[in-house]
Amino acid sequence: TAVVPIVYYKGIKLEKAIEQVFVEVDKAHKDGANIIILSDRGVDEYHVQIPSLLAVSAVHQYLVKTKKRTTLSLVLESGEPRSVHHFATLLGYGACAINPYLAQFSIKKLIQDGLLKKDYYAAVNDYNNAVLHGIVKIASKMGISTLQSYQGSQIFEAVGISKKVIDEYFTNTVSRVEGITIEDIAEDV
Repeated sequence: TAVVPIVYYKGIKLEKAIEQVFVEVDKAHKDGANIIILSDRGVDEYHVQIPSLLAVSAVHQYLVKTKKRTTLSLVLESGEPRSVHHFATLLGYGACAINPYLAQFSIKKLIQDGLLKKDYYAAVNDYNNAVLHGIVKIASKMGISTLQSYQGSQIFEAVGISKKVIDEYFTNTVSRVEGITIEDIAEDV
């Protein structure tokens, strides 16, 4: 297992940061890791994160191109995913597991503040079950019956992302409407 940060110094271009992630993934693979944890912990006033879906899809596509995908599992540790759609797209673009640490922390804070009257573990379990049922519902509407068939399936259509970004980081995703560039994404972050 190896943890690969998906945070970068804000003066660096987003494309360079993604390339650095590829270097770290290659190093971890060479060192014998079979699980890569992409983590956005460490964001502060000087460091920003690569958006989690972009990071997961870019690493997935990179591993497919370098013929290493079947030897590595991708786990995302991120504060970004919250809704079922976030989880569904992350799984659909190659994540094998997701640790939504900020969502779990938010549940803890709601309990501490008295806004949620539940045991922490029961509340997290309810959240996890809600997300899981949402993913199952999405997959079943697509005619997919197993999570393994859903992972990396890229069954989505992108709207408003430039062809260059789609071709580079979301290869083979249908996109009929052009839109934001990698520079726009970096500026947004």
